[in-house]
Amino acid sequence: MKTILIGLGVAAALAGAGAFAAAGHRGGHFMMGHMLSARIEKLEDLIQATPQQRGQIEQSKQVILDALKAKAKARGQNHGKLIQVLTADTLDQSALYAVANQHAQDVQDLAKVMVPEIQKIHDVLTPQQRQILAQKAQEMQQKHQQNQQNQGGFGGPGE
Repeated sequence: MKTILIGLGVAAALAGAGAFAAAGHRGGHFMMGHMLSARIEKLEDLIQATPQQRGQIEQSKQVILDALKAKAKARGQNHGKLIQVLTADTLDQSALYAVANQHAQDVQDLAKVMVPEIQKIHDVLTPQQRQILAQKAQEMQQKHQQNQQNQGGFGGPGE
């Protein structure tokens, strides 16, 4: 279960970074890589990663980022198609399903790249390091949930 948390944490961070870059923010790829590298370096320091471990983590991070960047380009094309489908006089459900299916395929394709890289990171870390990362992931999740509760839903902050 802890391995899943770690993997999901890494995947979520990288997917979020990929979404940021895909949104077309000026300098998005640079900012994404820089922010992600800084966050990963802090986690490496937290677990006192060895140079060998840092090398594997860096290599896996780069493979995943490259895959996300490639998918971000394709996602831009799919977004245009989605806008066409949604703004047409008549909604073509089959075209909408095709866009959804393409998105699902993109997620599966990314998983085929990300899961083996997460496995490499998992294998290079010690059980104690994985435990520290799992604890940090849980703390971050709790902090996120608290922030969500403070912000409220569509109506604004909770009362």
